[in-house]
Amino acid sequence: MKRDPQALTRTTCDVLVVGGGVYGAAITREAATRGLRAVLIEQNDFCSGASANSLKIIHGGLRYLQQMDLPRVFESIRERSILLRTAPHLVDPLSCIMPTRPTLMKSRLILSLGTALNDMLSAGRNRGLDPSRRLAACRTLSKAACLERLPGLRDAGITGGAIWHDAMGYDTERIVISMIMDACDAGAMAANYVKARELIVEDGTVVGVRAEDVLSGETLMIRSQLVINAAGTWSSELLGQSSAAFTHPCRHLVLGINLILKRGPSAQMAAGLTAGAGTPSGGRLFFFVPWRGVTMAGTYYRPHEGSVDSAAVTDADIEAYLAALNSCYPGLVLTRDDILMMHAGVIPGTRVAQAGEEPPLLRHFRLVDHANTDGVEGLLTVLGVKYTTARDVAQRTMSLAIKRLDGPVVRSTTAVRPLPGDVMGNVADFREAALKRYAAHSAPVVERLLRLYGCGIDALLGGQAVEPVLAGSDDVLAAEIRHVIANEMPLTLADLIFRRTGIGSSGQPNPLLLHACAALMAEAYGWDTSRREAEVEAVIETRCLWNAGVLGRK
Repeated sequence: MKRDPQALTRTTCDVLVVGGGVYGAAITREAATRGLRAVLIEQNDFCSGASANSLKIIHGGLRYLQQMDLPRVFESIRERSILLRTAPHLVDPLSCIMPTRPTLMKSRLILSLGTALNDMLSAGRNRGLDPSRRLAACRTLSKAACLERLPGLRDAGITGGAIWHDAMGYDTERIVISMIMDACDAGAMAANYVKARELIVEDGTVVGVRAEDVLSGETLMIRSQLVINAAGTWSSELLGQSSAAFTHPCRHLVLGINLILKRGPSAQMAAGLTAGAGTPSGGRLFFFVPWRGVTMAGTYYRPHEGSVDSAAVTDADIEAYLAALNSCYPGLVLTRDDILMMHAGVIPGTRVAQAGEEPPLLRHFRLVDHANTDGVEGLLTVLGVKYTTARDVAQRTMSLAIKRLDGPVVRSTTAVRPLPGDVMGNVADFREAALKRYAAHSAPVVERLLRLYGCGIDALLGGQAVEPVLAGSDDVLAAEIRHVIANEMPLTLADLIFRRTGIGSSGQPNPLLLHACAALMAEAYGWDTSRREAEVEAVIETRCLWNAGVLGRK
């Protein structure tokens, strides 16, 4: 995966995708694997916007049962299984618990019926899965058993509990990067830090975009038979920078925030807990998810006014958030000192929130064919908020795109096509063999590399001398950093730390390690001392992963 912006201008591609979040990545992969000449551009780094903000849960659609939205239930179950099967190194089973209460819809009986129905609807959920990725059946617990697992609830009207099983991403940024890498392996071209400035419209048809290489300032005229606007909440910005009048599918913005905490209710399972009535978020369900030895808590939402780039987490947000989390689980008594990192992102809303109401979110994807809505050919806009179903949305989008291109129908293979790193066999056996093969390295280091790169660990450790990035510590190896720099297009230290290696996603790493990684990047890119220090400072100052450390921002 090499960055070559000028190459994007040398030919007319079939599909140009604008936006390098999970939807743009999935669409580009879908296009390339179906034989189309695909190009992906992203104004910042890949997966640096709203896609960087996720509770990491790969949902099976249990919540949709309450609404009896069975098509979405089946879609979610299917897509969860696909991710467990095609990216077993990046996606794990996740056990979840929710207390039951005396009220009808939260009672042990209703949740028991709901989870039983979920098991029936997902009867084929484990078909073709590695044994270590199979999901157990749901079950209910007694009051005593629930409080044993969640003692901090202090018997606050608890009647029992329900346990169900979903999945979670060990590193969702790497899922996005892996999709882009797979797309490039299939013939696509991708470039980060290329901003689409304006749609090129000729004779009522979009024929490409005028873009800017953010690194050089050069103008790039990228021509394409079809442009797919997958810029998320930036999609309206792109639509507004054109001589044509377009329908805007995203007119209301919501800021979503997840917190990385030092501690949580349980280190073994995720907990869905309800905020107390005395808080602004009273009655809202929050999830506490154990992840890499810390806890993710979320999600807090509030309306956002102004441009997408102006979004920021305020002191008032943090205070309201902590109050809600503490009302969910009084035994924690969380303070600001418990916050290791904030993940935030601006996502689409559906309308203006009423006073005292949580802003209503876009619940299902939108696919706009501007030929139908605006009479302008050559442009589709895609909007979505779910990691789990991004592949399915990409498949639907590309099926429409192929019709618009009047091209031969090529069947989608992404439901069975492994993402880079798939171990292609029994995960436990591969892990055991890798630990033996690389016994010269500490087991935690090998485990970490297996989780991030899967079978790609051999490219990092096989047949070469491997030294740590930081002398006296083998947590991160220089071979990994050099490999990522050479093959995965990180252009800032933040790209490397937050969005390629996950070294800083759950809290600030050792400053000495940052300096050592920056030295390797300086060696590769010719940075001078001033640039190197600026890169380290940008990462150290980061407390929120909203576009953390991308060029031009801190």
